[in-house]
Amino acid sequence: MKKCYLRYLKLIAKSKKPHTIGEKLLKPCLLNAVEEVLGEEAKNKIQKIPLSNNTVKARIDKISFDMEEQLVVKIKNSPFYALQCNKSTDVSQCCQLLVFVRFLDDDNTIKEELLLLQELGTTSKGSDVMKIINDYFEKHDIMWEKLAGFCTDGAPAMLGSRSGLATLVKEKICSVLTTHCVIHRQALASKTLPEELIYTLKQSVKMVNAIKSSALNTRIFKIICSDLDSEYETLLFHTEVRWLSKGNMLTRLFSLKEEVTVFN
Repeated sequence: MKKCYLRYLKLIAKSKKPHTIGEKLLKPCLLNAVEEVLGEEAKNKIQKIPLSNNTVKARIDKISFDMEEQLVVKIKNSPFYALQCNKSTDVSQCCQLLVFVRFLDDDNTIKEELLLLQELGTTSKGSDVMKIINDYFEKHDIMWEKLAGFCTDGAPAMLGSRSGLATLVKEKICSVLTTHCVIHRQALASKTLPEELIYTLKQSVKMVNAIKSSALNTRIFKIICSDLDSEYETLLFHTEVRWLSKGNMLTRLFSLKEEVTVFN
């Protein structure tokens, strides 16, 4: 029963739905199915599984705490580890700090996990980020001396020569190797494309916008894709804020090039 209960909690957590889904949807479905297939006695056993909102939240919090403790123990046992930090602001203007850790596991394989996710309440300077990371390390007794690598984006708050996060980390351990994230480098490199590629990109964006900007054109294009048994039925917008969407937009456009030709 306990093993089955933990599986239910994992499913509820993975669904990213309100925890009340366990009591309002999952449990009634289980009771009806079990009663129909196995009878009243089995139904009474399933009835004892606690799936209320508060119970599910408390259990998931315990699972989360246990997973975090296991990760901290693995980091402590590793001869070295590396960190990657990034700040991200969502559509609600909430600035969040994400810290990933890479370490050597017990089976001598390099593992990468999310170590910390925390909101930056006011400013997002290098000193603010450093305080959050340092407080977390002190809370869990993680040694700075084992830090071998530190990777960030190219923002001044991260790589500033005086008060940047990388500089503050080097004050903790001067031997750490700091690097600039490869994906961010690619984003910077894409800003200075040759004229031929820039022209191609602009024309691609223009074609996508011509179809996506009109509800009628979007519906017509969807019908064309359906008639041609295409893998996809919609194109993707390109946005400057999320540079990775540039590649996704071009990939989707290329895969639907025949459909776009028919539409034009």
